Amino acid sequence: MMQKIIFITIIFACSVLQLTAQNNIPELKNKLKTATGSEKIELLYKLSNLYLKTDAKKSLNYAEEAYKLAKKSKDKNRQANALNMIGTAYYQLKRYRLAIRNYERELELRKQMGQKYSKIKVEYNLAATYQMSGKEKKALELYKEVLDYAKKKKYPELTKKTYQSIIQVYVSEKDYKDAFLFLQEYHNYLNNIKTNYTQQKINLLETQFEEHEKELNKKANRLKEIDSVLNELLIEKSTLVEDTIVKGLTINKLATDTIKKAEEIKVQKEEVKRREQWLAGAIIFIVVVLIFSFLLTWMYRRMKKAYKLLAIQNAEILKKNEEIKAQSELIKTQSDKLAEQHQITLKQKQEIIDSINYAKRIQQAIFPTKEYIDKILNDHFILFKPRDIVSGDFYWMRKIKNFIIVVAADSTGHGVPGAFMSMLGVSFLNEIVSAKSLDNAGEILNRLRDKVKKSLHQTDVNSVSQDGMDIAFYIINTETLELQYSGAYNPLFIVRKNQEAELIEIKADRQPIAIFMREKEFSSYNIQLQKGDCLYTFSDGYADQFGGQKGQKFKLKNFKQILLDIYDLPMKEQKHILKSTLEDWMGNKHEQLDDILVLGVRVDF
Repeated sequence: MMQKIIFITIIFACSVLQLTAQNNIPELKNKLKTATGSEKIELLYKLSNLYLKTDAKKSLNYAEEAYKLAKKSKDKNRQANALNMIGTAYYQLKRYRLAIRNYERELELRKQMGQKYSKIKVEYNLAATYQMSGKEKKALELYKEVLDYAKKKKYPELTKKTYQSIIQVYVSEKDYKDAFLFLQEYHNYLNNIKTNYTQQKINLLETQFEEHEKELNKKANRLKEIDSVLNELLIEKSTLVEDTIVKGLTINKLATDTIKKAEEIKVQKEEVKRREQWLAGAIIFIVVVLIFSFLLTWMYRRMKKAYKLLAIQNAEILKKNEEIKAQSELIKTQSDKLAEQHQITLKQKQEIIDSINYAKRIQQAIFPTKEYIDKILNDHFILFKPRDIVSGDFYWMRKIKNFIIVVAADSTGHGVPGAFMSMLGVSFLNEIVSAKSLDNAGEILNRLRDKVKKSLHQTDVNSVSQDGMDIAFYIINTETLELQYSGAYNPLFIVRKNQEAELIEIKADRQPIAIFMREKEFSSYNIQLQKGDCLYTFSDGYADQFGGQKGQKFKLKNFKQILLDIYDLPMKEQKHILKSTLEDWMGNKHEQLDDILVLGVRVDF
């Protein structure tokens, strides 16, 4: 009966705690509207924690916002806390690869701050995530490191939890021998903890008893000493009383004589005091008269010099006022001219910006519309970030019968010059690509190069104009899933899911769509695609962007790793991660150096 009552009480308490946490959410959201700085970060972190068990996606959103604010304020401890919550949210969503990535970032911050206990807790979380993602060997290595540290630093709860996890991994791998060995070691550890705790309690009681006994002995000895001193004082007291009576009579007589003499001395002192006061008053009066006379003389001389100096300064001020007045008129005239010139400059600048914005509308008009792209492609994204208003990077797509053609190109330069080249490229592609030309992707690039050379009058390598473009060009047969690819400097990445993610790189020819010293025919590659393959084409703007703490390039290696981490997400989420990663990399210190274009297409026709 008692056990049932305890069980019901525990369930009731848990329900109350959960209801209290849910009731806290509206209050925290209201506070969040007006919060700033570290208070806002803490509120976001608390909301993320409250949503963790009920809505992991909401928890992730709050944690990511907390991380951005902590990173902006350079608060490493709050960054680490937010990364921990992001990793835990991904763990709840069973996205173990992203959970591991965020736990590793948290671990690096904990190491930098020297937080040893927090570091070992992160390592435990990493081990648990490795275990859930099927990487038992990595999990065991980390669990054993955590176990050694926890036993060394005497953290019993962490030690017990780690023992249980190691045993669980061995059992899941059917390594019953090692599981039994660690189980024995775990029971020995539990027994040692109980024995040590009991012995420590006995030793503490014995020590307290001995200390109380010593204290009582000291107090008894002290009482004996006090009794001895009191007896001696009583004897001395009786002797002193007798001497005091005799001396008291003598003192009374002396007091009477002293009072009489004191009265006489008092009368004499009052007379001396009156004489001293009169003399002091006379001396003070004489001194004051002398000082006043000296001050009057000194002030008269100072005023005479001051009047003379003031007359000279007034003359100089009148002269300078005339000069300033003349200069002020000249400055006003120049200021009016500068203001007029500034207005002209602003007007010219606005006209240029209006022209470029109009050029942007023209450029966007020649690109394929969103409605057309959504119609011919299912799961896809386009990350397009011009450095200036218009771009030298451009994309082009078309569907002809059962063939889909996708182009990602990077023209020479950026801004207005690059935009002219991009419009030229789109115009030529519209002219060249037709149903008859879909047999050979390389031949299409050969014809495109001929048209660019002819239109820019590129007759030899020493031509004045050597402008052109880099391009990744591929054609997909939606019935057979066969792909043709040809490229000028820009490669094609295919991320394919086997047992683990695999990135296949189809390299481009090392020559541009323009005149070139060692021109050759463009190669054409045929690849058999599989359902679920992800195709990525791009310009060099993303990988070449400078950023980070050391101001280095992002590099193609890191770009490939991101694609491997995110390829299994929906394409819209992939675009968001690529964009936010680039923004974090650039921070507030680094500006965009080039146009940026990344196209992603999932094979689900």
